[in-house]
Amino acid sequence: MIVIGFTVLGVLLVVLQTSVCMIHPVWLLAPDFYYILVAYLAYRLDLLRSLIILFFLGCVLDVFSGTILGMYSLLCFSAFFLLRYAAQKMPVSESLYQVPLVGVSYLVISWITYILVSIFEPGTLVEWYWWKMMVRTCLIVAFAFPLFRFFEYANHWLSKGLFAWKKVRVRTDNRYRS
Repeated sequence: MIVIGFTVLGVLLVVLQTSVCMIHPVWLLAPDFYYILVAYLAYRLDLLRSLIILFFLGCVLDVFSGTILGMYSLLCFSAFFLLRYAAQKMPVSESLYQVPLVGVSYLVISWITYILVSIFEPGTLVEWYWWKMMVRTCLIVAFAFPLFRFFEYANHWLSKGLFAWKKVRVRTDNRYRS
């Protein structure tokens, strides 16, 4: 149930990001909500469930973006493994580094993506300006905490299941019997 729920949530975030938050394709203030979901999956969920969700999320992002096929899948998986490895190696408590690490990893992954796109598609004009990337990183950091809280709530709700079997259970007429 968690895989289906987070896959649907990821698709909704991609649709929200690509249709509502982008006035035009190179708009500066368009946050990458999918990246926050990738970070949450790297921090909280187990490996198998996360990889299944990321596979579907990467496919949806490739369909919506229209760039090099497989670029967003590579971006999602590399960000996931980078964040998962860094989270396991951190000696401090997780609340201190989660959100800043999302911002730093976004800069690293964006820079690697810029290099790969400029190598594989030299005719495309992909721009890289530090101030624009810092604005996008600040947007991701600003949206990370509220979305992490929302994902925690969704994870808690999905792990309980859709049906509360304790509420459906029929009680006996004897109040002393448990």
